[in-house]
This record gives sequence, structure tokens and C-alpha cells, in this order.
Amino acid sequence: MILRVVPITLTNARAHVERYHSHHHAPVGGLFASAVASGERVVCVAILSRPVARMLDAQGSVAEVTRLCSDGTRHAASMCLAAITRAAIALGWTRIVSYTLLGEAGASYRAAGWRCTGLVAASQRWHTREGRTIAQGARKARWEAGPEALPESDEAVAAVRRSLGVVQVPARPETLPLLCLDARRDGR
Repeated sequence: MILRVVPITLTNARAHVERYHSHHHAPVGGLFASAVASGERVVCVAILSRPVARMLDAQGSVAEVTRLCSDGTRHAASMCLAAITRAAIALGWTRIVSYTLLGEAGASYRAAGWRCTGLVAASQRWHTREGRTIAQGARKARWEAGPEALPESDEAVAAVRRSLGVVQVPARPETLPLLCLDARRDGR
């Protein structure tokens, strides 16, 4: 099996996420996506967006990998993550962040040269700018790459290791609930 990085549209990347991601739906938008293929079949996608936590990007130089989704093909996720990281840095972003739920190993991030830089407290809901509620409100590990990425946190690395096999990664809900609909979109 020979893996190669291939271009992909955001529409096709979102469709791949809807089909294969274990616990998230596709994000509403994004800046661009990368993909890895085995032969003619796309086996992994990564979607780069503006940071969900707007306070991370006060200077406009931070981007977030909002989805990394593989069909399980070995090494595809780390290859795809490395490709989107290189592209983001080449386009001028200096810090790229992403998150994994505690219970996920983060091996693909580490293999792609990312560092585990901290922990994010559990919240009831994470909200996007569009008012959508993201279902996974569990405690998360933040991963970073790029020339201005924060240093690795020993505490965060230890928490990730302790959670493996102990913290269950929740299944994806059937539908993505909306907390507050944008009045301009729903006509009220």
C-alpha cells in the first residue's frame, strides 16, 4: 500500500468526516483541507479552520485543525496531519492547534511532530461562532505545531497517558444539536 497526499475540496473532506469520524460531525466551515489516498481511495482528511476559541487568535496567526479523520489506514492520519501543518505554515500561520479527547492517544499528532501543550477543562458545551453546540464537552488535550507553538507540558502528557484505556471516547450523536439558531438564518 502506497500512501500519497492529494488535494481535496472542503465539501468532499466534510463528506469523508460525516462517513468515518467516530465521535464528531463535520465542521460547518473551514479554510482548506488536505487528504491522503491509497490508490484512488481517500483514506484520511484533515480540515484547517480559524480557531474555535477566538481568544487564541488575537494576532490572526493561529489556525486550528478542527477535524482529522481516517478510515483506520495505518500511518494515514499522521501523514495527513503533517501535510496540512506544512501547508498552514507555508501560508503564514505560525501556530496550529488541535484537540483530542482524553482517552485518545494522540499518536498521530506526535508522529507528525506536534506537542501536547496543555489540558482544556471539561465544559457542558463548546459553541461555534454559528451558535452550534459541539456534543463532546469532555476534558481535552491541546496539541500544537508551528514556529510559535507552546512548549510541551509534562502535566498534559501524563494526563493523556493516564487516560488511555480508562476514559471512554463517546460515540457520535445521530444529529448535531443547535443551541441557539442564528435569527438571520431561521427567519425570526
